[in-house]
This record gives sequence, structure tokens and C-alpha cells, in this order.
Amino acid sequence: MGDGSLDKRVFKTIAFKFDHKVVLSTPFVERLIVLPKVLKAIIKLMDYVASPINYMIVIDREDVEGEKYLRRATKEYGFELEDFTKIDEYAYMLEVKRGVKTSRIYMVINGFKKSIEENLAQVVELFCGENVDPSKDGIRKWLRSKNISNIELAEKAGER
Repeated sequence: MGDGSLDKRVFKTIAFKFDHKVVLSTPFVERLIVLPKVLKAIIKLMDYVASPINYMIVIDREDVEGEKYLRRATKEYGFELEDFTKIDEYAYMLEVKRGVKTSRIYMVINGFKKSIEENLAQVVELFCGENVDPSKDGIRKWLRSKNISNIELAEKAGER
């Protein structure tokens, strides 16, 4: 999950396409800016939820510094890393243990670029054939000129 209101709206749209029994909102986890905050939120949840449970985390590329960082951060925050599988360039499966509880964390790295705006600009280019300035202002202006919302853009991209 991202750390801004645009991230939240886009991720809600994406999560709707999956069987999301529980979706954590940004306020619950106090602005997920970096991986350690995500891991702290999972630790809190593991304290209250029976094991085993699967977590799916969508995190911005800018908040993950690579495989070594994922492995190190997982251990630093109190997890025993039992298995680490790189599914593809954008996804990992971490099988973790904390005390007697076990879980799987599916980590999906959001986007080809670092920020959500850069990714939305690429979606516009791929699906609409137009170049857009990959800034908040650039995306906002393009959306207004087409009279659509960022949610509608994400939904249209998901339909293809």
C-alpha cells in the first residue's frame, strides 16, 4: 500500500478485483512509507490472528531496495525467514515464523518506476497512446482534460 491518497484510491480499485476479505487502509498502518512499517503492521496482526495466514502487500518500488534488503528487514523485525521465493521481477513469497506462528507474505512490488505518478503516466501511454508529465500536477491535468478520475483510469487499464 502506498503512502498517499492517490495510492490508496488506486490500490482499493486493484484490491476490489481480488477476494479481499480484509483490506488495511492507510490510516490503520500510519502511512506505509517504508518496508519496516509494513512488517510492524504484520507483527501486530499476527499477535491477534490465528496462524497460518497469508498476507498480500503491495508496496511501491521506491520503498524496497532489493532482495537483500527484503531478507535483512524481515529478520531485523523479528521474523525467522523459513523460505524466500522470487516469483518474478515484481513479486516475492516470504514464508516467515514468529514464535510458534507461521505466515506467508506475498510482496508485490508496485510499478515499473518508483512513484505511482510515474506508473500512471506509463499506463496512460500504454492504453491511451499519450505522453503525460509523470508528476502529480501532470497526471491531474491530464485526467481533468479527459474528464475521468484516476479510479476510472485504473479500472480501464484492468479491463484490458
